[in-house]
Amino acid sequence: MQLSIAEDWSGVVTIKVIPVIADDHLNTAKFVRSLRPKDFDEVSRYLVQSAKGYGLELSNVIQVDLEAPINSAPPSIPQAGNSRLDLIIWSLRLRWWAWNNQLSDHQDYHIRLFMLYQSPASGVSLSHSTGLRNGLIGLINARALRPNKRFHNVVLVHELLHIFGATDKYDIATGRPIYPQGYVLPNAKPYWPQPHAEIMGRARQISADSFEVAERLSQTRLSELTASEIGWLK
Repeated sequence: MQLSIAEDWSGVVTIKVIPVIADDHLNTAKFVRSLRPKDFDEVSRYLVQSAKGYGLELSNVIQVDLEAPINSAPPSIPQAGNSRLDLIIWSLRLRWWAWNNQLSDHQDYHIRLFMLYQSPASGVSLSHSTGLRNGLIGLINARALRPNKRFHNVVLVHELLHIFGATDKYDIATGRPIYPQGYVLPNAKPYWPQPHAEIMGRARQISADSFEVAERLSQTRLSELTASEIGWLK
């Protein structure tokens, strides 16, 4: 998919979800091999339903496919504070890794979302997920736990929207949604509680001092600002 197609939504957007067995735990491999396409069906439903709110019909545009799992882990995402040169080198290494793990029917219009599954028994803290517009690649860190699958789809859509051009709308240091861009209803009186989390804000503000991270897509909405960023509003 050329990026212009994503911007004007005039062609089929094919999203390839590629599970990665990212550690050596047997339960991770077992979990990954138990994944089915229906586990990701809500991703396309969410995007299609959200688009309808902005007058777009995407039911024949969005296509989400689950691919066979792979065992090759990508280069580690740089930590905060790394230099711009480090980020450039990492981006190039990531694109080389993705090219080496390309699909047998790979075409340049595929968006590739690599789901990096690790066992909770590994004790490793999951690093930040990321979506790269250049290269149309997403890395989503995930726990190999069935109860977490719906939360993983929240992260997947969040990173996918980055690839389409959406920006983060939460404070990276605290996780708090930023006012007003991280609110679904920024003009509501009172401001709190917000009824839903903005998908790029990740959480809904409950009161002046507290917020709640969305655990499933049904707890989120896609705001006008995000819709504008990804080309749904002109």
